[in-house]
Formats: sequence, structure tokens, C-alpha cells
Amino acid sequence: MKINFTSFKLVMMIFALIGAMVIGAYPAVSLAKEQDRNTITVQGSSNITVSPTIAYVNIGVTAFNKDAAAAQRENAVKMDNVYKALTSLGINKDKIKTVTYNISPRYDYKNNIAALAGYNVTNAIRVTITDLKRVSDVLDMTVKQGINQSNSISFGITDQERNKIYLQALALAVGNAKEKAVSIAAAAGVTISKPINITEGSSAYFAPSNYGAMDMAKMEIASAPTPISEGELKIEANVTVLYDY
Repeated sequence: MKINFTSFKLVMMIFALIGAMVIGAYPAVSLAKEQDRNTITVQGSSNITVSPTIAYVNIGVTAFNKDAAAAQRENAVKMDNVYKALTSLGINKDKIKTVTYNISPRYDYKNNIAALAGYNVTNAIRVTITDLKRVSDVLDMTVKQGINQSNSISFGITDQERNKIYLQALALAVGNAKEKAVSIAAAAGVTISKPINITEGSSAYFAPSNYGAMDMAKMEIASAPTPISEGELKIEANVTVLYDY
């Protein structure tokens, strides 16, 4: 029996073409079903306000002397007293970080002519305080020991606390989205089903305003404790939810 290979090849090509057309039709059917879906898209948001648990106090000592080495020694003595004062308040050394140390010349100007007057030695530290009741004590006691710079005071929470609160806000945002979807569906006379897509949106962290530089001279002569208010911070979460109905 002879087989016409040309005809056989043609038949196989026809079957292959039909198969490709059938397979290719499935995505189109699936897409059509997606387009036929009745959906409601809503935005959900929530924010949680909490009190800070950490304070960051940036303070420093600047010492001046005609001799650079003498200015360094004077600065070192004052900073040593500051460290001792902080330790007496229960603040461990691992909570104290040097952020700036520099020696810079100071010039006096007369008739537009600069003359070297001496040297400024600055040592600035950042103190992390977990007991917020101690913030005023830290400022007052360190000023008495030689601190003459207060660059800033800021408040916040730990990363672990922030993540935990954000997850709570995220759950509330999803709930807020569902409330909106239910309200829209009720107004339209339909009922929503389970969400078919949830997208996490942007998040925001609003910390209390920083205290800027403070007048060290006034603090040194003040008899009452320095008043410090930590304020509150806010964590915000947003989601986009797609519902079937």
C-alpha cells in the first residue's frame, strides 16, 4: 500500500492549525469573563495616634582656648562630667553616641584683617532616652556639667512598635474599604461578595515636631525644671480593594 506523504503532511498541518486556534481561544474566553464581571473598587484608609516611647536629645560641648591642645583638654573634662551625669540618671553608654567632633580655628577681624584668636573644640552627642520623664533631667543636669549646645530634641517609637501599629492600621483600612463597598452596593441595590483583589497602598509616619536649638544660658540660670512636651505621632495605612457583586 502506497502512502501519499504530501497529502499526509497536509492533513497533519490542518490538525495542528485547528489545535492552535482552539487553544488560542481560551484566553479570549477568560478575558471576556473578566470583562463581564460586576465589580466595585474602593479606597480604604486608617490612622492610629500613639504617644512616643523614645526621645533623642542632641547636645554638645564647645570649648575655646588660644591653644588647641588646651581647648581639647577642657572639652574632654566637661564631656567626662556629662557622661557621669548621664550614667547617674540611669542612661547606659550604649545609649550615647558621638555625632560630631571637630577642632576649628577662630579668627578675630580688625580692619578686614583676620587674626587667629584660638581654637574651638566641639564634641556633640546623641542621647537615646527610653524613660521620657528623664528628658528634662538630662537637659538640666548636663547643662550644669558644661553642655552649652542643644541642637535638637525629637520623639519617636521603636521600629518594632511602628511595624506592629502599622499592621493594626492596615487591618482597619481594609475594614474601612469594606464599609465603603457595602454602602455603595446597598445604594445600588446589590450585594458584594468576598474581595477578589486587595492592594496595599502608601503608608505615612507623622512624628511630633522637633525642638530646635535651645538657649543654654537661660537653662543654666533657671531654677525650675525645663518643660518638655513630647506630643503624639500618627501612623497611616491605605489600601485599594476590588469586590465582586
